Order: sequence, then structure tokens, then C-alpha cells
Amino acid sequence: MTRLPSIRGKHERGFALVAAIFIVVVLAMLGIMMVTIGGMERATASAAVQGTRAFYAARSGVEWGTFGALNNTVPTCGATPSTPTTNTFNLAAAGLNGFTVSVVCSYTTHRERSDTYNVYVISSTATSGNFGDADYVSRTLQVTVTNAP
Repeated sequence: MTRLPSIRGKHERGFALVAAIFIVVVLAMLGIMMVTIGGMERATASAAVQGTRAFYAARSGVEWGTFGALNNTVPTCGATPSTPTTNTFNLAAAGLNGFTVSVVCSYTTHRERSDTYNVYVISSTATSGNFGDADYVSRTLQVTVTNAP
């Protein structure tokens, strides 16, 4: 007695191929998603590092302005009160190179008894790159200091 091939087996041929293609497509989509997320994480980490560098570049401008204002060694603030003076310089120190720092200083004079004191407002803005570019970063810090004892 000869056995005839099962009809059910004929209709199920190629099902393994469909399942394999489905698994390959799902794995490819997972791989693409992992690469995309990794790229975004690298970009975010790079932006955070640039923001930190900009903060410290602005802080160096504040310290430069404070030192000059309190020691009168650098023409940081203007010769007359309430007249803002702007000083701009480029940083070349390791880690801060490429930043342009703009320091604006103004002061007011106050008299207490027979002593005269100055109150300085120093604002420092550090920038790198061009506004609108993906690598543009800017930070601004402002401090108020006085030469009162």
C-alpha cells in the first residue's frame, strides 16, 4: 500500500522562511534603534562637556574682572561710575581654548562716614562657535563685589 503525501504538509511549506524573515527584520530594527540611541547619548554628553567648559571660561572672565577691579591693576572698569566698560579676549589655556570671553564691568561709588567704597557689577559671557550652529555654546555669569573691608 502506497501512502499519498499529506495535503496539510503541502500548504505549510515555506512557513519557516516567513518566520526567519520576521525575526531578521525585528533584530535589524532593534539594531538601528540601539545605534540611534547611542548617537544621541554621545551628542548629549558632548553638549554637556561644552557647557561645562563654557561655564569655566565665563568664570575665568569673572575672576579676571574681579581681580582687576579690586586691585586697580588692569583697566577692568571705566574711569567714571555707572559707565560700563567691555573687555574681550580669547582664551588659549588647555581645555578652554576656542572660547571668546566678554567682560562687562560697571561700578557705583558709595560713601559711609569718611570712607568711600566702590560696588562693582561684573558680567562675563563666554561663547564658542556661531549662533545657530549645532556646536554653539554660551554661558553668562554675573557677580557683585565691593572694595569695602
